[in-house]
Amino acid sequence: MPMKFGSIEIEPCAYGFVTALAPMANVTNPPFRSLVRGYGCGLTVSEMVASHHLVKGGVSGLNALRMERAPGPGPHVVQLLGGDPALMAEAARMAEAEGADALDVNMGCPIRRIQHGCDSGVALMRDPSRAGAVIAAMVSAVKIPVSAKLRAGASAHEINAVAVAKAVVDAGASMLTVHARTADVVHHGEARLSVLAEVKSSVSVAVLGNGGVATVEDARRMVRETGCDGVMIGRGALGNPWLFRALETAEEPVVTLADRRDAVLAYARWYVAFAGERAASLELRKYVRWFYGGTEVEPQIRAALPTFDSLATIERVLDEVTAQAAAIREVAAVESPLSR
Repeated sequence: MPMKFGSIEIEPCAYGFVTALAPMANVTNPPFRSLVRGYGCGLTVSEMVASHHLVKGGVSGLNALRMERAPGPGPHVVQLLGGDPALMAEAARMAEAEGADALDVNMGCPIRRIQHGCDSGVALMRDPSRAGAVIAAMVSAVKIPVSAKLRAGASAHEINAVAVAKAVVDAGASMLTVHARTADVVHHGEARLSVLAEVKSSVSVAVLGNGGVATVEDARRMVRETGCDGVMIGRGALGNPWLFRALETAEEPVVTLADRRDAVLAYARWYVAFAGERAASLELRKYVRWFYGGTEVEPQIRAALPTFDSLATIERVLDEVTAQAAAIREVAAVESPLSR
């Protein structure tokens, strides 16, 4: 059965639950969201857009890039950041006018300047009533569904995801995502699955689990032990869109160097069209590093990264590295006693 997010329906993967890509600053741009959709990801969310910047600066520059719809099918979800209900309502109206199909509120960002400078991110979880007021203002301002992305709590001494979840759902949130770690540990340590399970049992809307999902078994365990409706994958998807393919098909794909080259170049072409060749070539260095991390050609790739100044250079290097690795394997196969 599809998972409901307001009026939006999201189809489950082969294991019966929904898969989603977590919003990540300076990562989940439209080309990257489009790439993972092609591997079977059911739901993607934009990089966070600060409400005060959007309302003050308008839909231009970085705000416009982050709010751009990813090519291809699937709902366009824009994540907004802010703690002022009036500003968040206005930002929600602007995002809806720009074509957003749904909105998500960042209530989990652990960065100190976000918490203290903007009174946003996980700072909202320290004040459940204000978190609810933000959601209520946005829901009243737009016709599209609104969700919230929470943490287990701000720290190990402030585990209050259940209280915040109830407050925002009562205010009109149509879906929740819970990063089952506290903000003070950022991305380290075990996810608190018991907290995620409590949230799921305490609200009537769909709940996605997030935190520490890097394999199919991680995802299945999270759903099995918490009853959540799906998993949202963040760092586990960096350089590994095949994780979504494995969940979508229930088959573990064999990923070759040629597969990695094809995925990187497909993304690179989208990104160059999106951001321009010079800016894209520099930014693509980190994506290439992610895609080739842990492979036998990682040293060659890392050595070549400083030369990445154009799409043509990236294509040439990846083609050369892939061909050289294939040639080495052929020689090894011929020389192996097992091949005689």
